[in-house]
Amino acid sequence: MKKCIGVLLFLAVLPPSLHPQKTRFGQGLPYAKPGVDYPVKIHVSGVRVRSEWDQAQESGRVLTAEATLEGKKVELTGATQLNRDFYRVPVLPGDYQARFLKNPHEVNGTPFYREYELLLPDRTVWRCTVTGVFE
Repeated sequence: MKKCIGVLLFLAVLPPSLHPQKTRFGQGLPYAKPGVDYPVKIHVSGVRVRSEWDQAQESGRVLTAEATLEGKKVELTGATQLNRDFYRVPVLPGDYQARFLKNPHEVNGTPFYREYELLLPDRTVWRCTVTGVFE
């Protein structure tokens, strides 16, 4: 009877262990390159971390920040990094310097899908995209 319970327990645990979710520890944010200017001022007023499915990394965490950019209230979205202790939230409410990276296309005069790099206090950069606009 004990062997039967042990075999059933083993069979119950086996399938989830065959396809575990990948976790990439130790990949921190990149550092700012020397001599690069960050002329855009951004004020972050709120931050949210949520789980998202990312086909490139298979799974991940997404950081969403509510910010004021060029006088407009926008939502910035970018990836966060895992460390061994807990999820590291790189952006907290406050003022940041940023630089414009690219604008794939104009959408009715809104900043949708513009990409920026925020310069963080530890000289790392958080790459983000404008994914929302508020009134």
